[in-house]
Amino acid sequence: MDVTADQTLAQELLKDLREAQTKLEAARSEAASLKVLLALRTHQHDQAWQDGRRLAAALEDAEARSEAASVAETVARNHAASAEATAMADERTEAVRTVLGAVLASIGPRALDRRRFQDLIARAGREAPDQGPGAARHAVLLTEARRVLGIAE
Repeated sequence: MDVTADQTLAQELLKDLREAQTKLEAARSEAASLKVLLALRTHQHDQAWQDGRRLAAALEDAEARSEAASVAETVARNHAASAEATAMADERTEAVRTVLGAVLASIGPRALDRRRFQDLIARAGREAPDQGPGAARHAVLLTEARRVLGIAE
């Protein structure tokens, strides 16, 4: 059976659409796992805070208060580290959302408009901060954009 050029094009477009759907599902799965990580970190932070409060209430003498102050300082450091990890997870999630938005905005009637997608990702990269938790967006944008475009790492 001869396959015409139109049928071949239709088959290639269908294959590209399926690949884009697979990549979209993978990105959604990663976003869901980041949400789970955020919930876990929040729970750990709450537990550490509650433990610190219980210990501080139980200690009454001066030596115990000194130890409680040390524990409170450790809890505060852990809280700061947990807050930073949470902020980075939020930024990674936002970067994945940005890539998904770029994919959806770049899908035309026939296929993914690679140039438009690359322009949207480049714009998002320019808007991402270079320091702090927001700097985590750069790596995620690059990794996920390469994954969508099928570029080996």
